[in-house]
Amino acid sequence: MLLFVHLTRQISDKKMPSFKPVIRKNIINADGKTNIKICVNHLGRSAYIATIYYIAPKYMGINGKIKSSYAGHVSLNQDLMRIQVEYNNICADIGMQDIEMLSINDLVARLKNKTGTGGDFLKYAEKRIAALRKQGRLSLADLYETTCKHLKTYNNSDALLFKEVTAIFLKGFEEWLKTNRNSSRNTIANYASNIRAIFYDAIDNDVIEQGLSPFRKYKIVRVKKRPRPIDITDLKRLLMAQPYLTPSEQREVDIFFLSLYLGGINLKDLLYLKPEDYVKDRVVYSRFKTKRDYSIKVFPEAAEIINRYAGKKYLLNFMDKKEAITPPARHGYEHRDILRNTNKLLKLAGEAVGIQTKLNTYVARYSFATIANSLGVSKDVIAHVLGHGENTMTDLYIDFNVAAADEAIRKVIDAVNG
Repeated sequence: MLLFVHLTRQISDKKMPSFKPVIRKNIINADGKTNIKICVNHLGRSAYIATIYYIAPKYMGINGKIKSSYAGHVSLNQDLMRIQVEYNNICADIGMQDIEMLSINDLVARLKNKTGTGGDFLKYAEKRIAALRKQGRLSLADLYETTCKHLKTYNNSDALLFKEVTAIFLKGFEEWLKTNRNSSRNTIANYASNIRAIFYDAIDNDVIEQGLSPFRKYKIVRVKKRPRPIDITDLKRLLMAQPYLTPSEQREVDIFFLSLYLGGINLKDLLYLKPEDYVKDRVVYSRFKTKRDYSIKVFPEAAEIINRYAGKKYLLNFMDKKEAITPPARHGYEHRDILRNTNKLLKLAGEAVGIQTKLNTYVARYSFATIANSLGVSKDVIAHVLGHGENTMTDLYIDFNVAAADEAIRKVIDAVNG
């Protein structure tokens, strides 16, 4: 309570800076919300400091208070008041005489430096995670969430200011992950990349200054791991042994070969295909990862597998069955459950057949590329079939030879089944 009294006393003095939550109604994000900023008034001039909070414009009152019609107005008003209290106390610490010597820009810089320019990294990350889930980007949201969980454990606290995440802090986090989590170099790099992405998002939204980023000094290091493809001999052995596997293993081996026969299509892209995406003898889809559109020839070997597992809502019935038994709260995760189960059973199938390489759905994708390359297919054609690359102007200028892609897939199928 004393803090709030102190705030009132300072604001009442016209020579001291004043603070008020405001919004800019003309800057709205995709969710229809705008950032709540703290307006700093000092020496007749105003400047703004972004917070981690967003709200629909209709809920902001002209007095700087969140309206009672907003469900979380009490909690949010308290958080905004705490920020004002903190700013006011910083000004009090600077002192009346010294603060009058500061320009509005100098004062804002001082406030940001003292508060970590937006405060808590973990709170900001939570809002970012919530936004990702709302956008349907569940995998990325889960990665961020796991990263934050480890940060809380390492820091032994649910609070972590942006300014506390320094290069030295990250090096300590890295050592902790190695020692306590037995994390690999690439896993550590993934966590660091997630932290960096959250920092950059906060910078882009003017929540923190660019200079607060620790990634000028802390470098993310990865180890390139070359995947192990399965050779044609092992593929033939897997085909021949398929009838002797368990029904579940047979089903997952079918998925493996369907991916191979469709040019190494990614399992997520395959599972989300709809019946309308299968037109005549082609599947036409947009890759989740690159958002590029692709048209892949469906040869008889692939068509046979598709017909065996024909679905209703989806081209294959795996997602139909999974959605039917998945609780509503879990919807959106179905393909990941299928992926885990498929890889588990493929590993067992490979071991039963005596294949040294650990089988998973990515092996089908990588095997397509290596076999196609061994058959003389150009790297450009292989990259196109696999769906690599971006929507660059070069892509738009080149009228890609679809026949070349179809021929590449046919060559691989013939090599495996011949």
